[in-house]
Amino acid sequence: MRHPVTVPFTADGELVITADNSGAIGEKSQDAVNAPNQVVGYYACRVAIMECLAVGGEPQTVVMHNFTNDEAWHDYKSGLDQVMEELKMNTIPLTGSTESNVSSLQSGLGITVIGTKTKQEDQKQWTGEEAYAVIGTPLLGEEVIHQHEEIAPLWLFQHLCQLEEVKAVSTVGSKGIGSTWREWTTSENKLTCELDVEKSAGPATCFLIAFDQTNTEKIKKIAGSYFHALVPGR
Repeated sequence: MRHPVTVPFTADGELVITADNSGAIGEKSQDAVNAPNQVVGYYACRVAIMECLAVGGEPQTVVMHNFTNDEAWHDYKSGLDQVMEELKMNTIPLTGSTESNVSSLQSGLGITVIGTKTKQEDQKQWTGEEAYAVIGTPLLGEEVIHQHEEIAPLWLFQHLCQLEEVKAVSTVGSKGIGSTWREWTTSENKLTCELDVEKSAGPATCFLIAFDQTNTEKIKKIAGSYFHALVPGR
């Protein structure tokens, strides 16, 4: 489970640090999942930037650790540029390093995003009567390529993060919806959902939101077919 880290930076500001990695996914013959390097870069950057946005951060720079080869750098960067274009953000500075001394048999990529946020004294208050939903579908490996129309789009994630009616957002990673929800809410309640709540969501192909029950229809209308109710048992 990935956790954004916030570090005091100024009297009223904080750094937000998030990360994601990808191993044995790419264009090399011994990769476990075959995918274009641009797609691999896109999803690794997407995950780290989503996690930054989820806690109110504004991405400022990306650090890229490329273990694949020199040629992959450009494609990984193209993936980053695609993320920023979808979010309608200006391209942010990129730094990092490539392992070019030793040739690896499989692809490898690590991404770190450093963002900033203003300290917020008045957080949205949870009442214990929130409704929950999964936006998008948990997908893994080649499903990410072949079922891309089920993946929660970045524009929708960004919009829901900014929506007043949404109290909190959490990306879903490799441990699945159930594990993410239990850690997020510190609750052990059983969950009812039309999706498999224990399946890995790979590169955050879906995310969780908490909102007031009175806003359910509005959230459904915004999210459309990506909306899947998540109902905790009593």
